Amino acid sequence: MTERYQASRRLKRVSGMTLVLSGVLFWVLVVALPLSPLHVNLLPSLGHAQKLSLAVIAGGASLVGGIILLLAPPRRRRRAVLPRRAMRGA
Repeated sequence: MTERYQASRRLKRVSGMTLVLSGVLFWVLVVALPLSPLHVNLLPSLGHAQKLSLAVIAGGASLVGGIILLLAPPRRRRRAVLPRRAMRGA
């Protein structure tokens, strides 16, 4: 394996684990720190349940993105395609 390929795999693995851990962290924060006692009006039009569901959705999206990055098969390099004329003459 080439060094560039290994670096790409490492970056993919690290970013996948980062997304998974941040998704789990979002979920833990939603459970541990409910947003109702915090009087921060970031989204004043949303109620308490909607604010909690936004955090759950963000955590789930991050978790799914990380799982996709971790489980996706590695990319394959394309082979050089010769023109048809060159193949016929060979």
